[in-house]
Amino acid sequence: MNLRERFEDYRGRIRFADLDLASRSMALLWLGLFRDRVIRNCFPRVGSQSLINDISKLINSTYLEGYILARAAYELGTGRVLLTDPERQASVEAGVDRLRLMYEEEEVGAIPFADEPLGVEALADALVREIVYGPDLMWLEERELLKVHLRYALWAGYNLARFERRLSRERG
Repeated sequence: MNLRERFEDYRGRIRFADLDLASRSMALLWLGLFRDRVIRNCFPRVGSQSLINDISKLINSTYLEGYILARAAYELGTGRVLLTDPERQASVEAGVDRLRLMYEEEEVGAIPFADEPLGVEALADALVREIVYGPDLMWLEERELLKVHLRYALWAGYNLARFERRLSRERG
């Protein structure tokens, strides 16, 4: 099974609710800040709440697709990833802190997907192109600017899965 086929298979089986509680929390924190920044940069004078909602949903889904892409690239399967135990005191908080630290330590100037397994960068580019040049955004004047932000959202979701993998190895 090639990367695209594995990605499509995983895409149909991995949901946001499948993420560990710390991973979901980190994703929501990151997405909240990122969505605000994208709206501020791409649509500074927008008056349409429906446009903001549509763009927010698009960013959320792109982030999750980045997560799924990493799971497919590293052949991690579709099972739930459990990094924390809500029953253990401070486990989730420690997981969120560790994931946040990993995001903060990520190289700012690095080129997304450049050193990843073969085919990942090409598939990431294709996924972003499918979204930006698809029929839903044909009317949007800011779509080239949005394209840059969506690539970054895809990369951030991809990093979440990489960070989970790293945490799992550290625990094991």
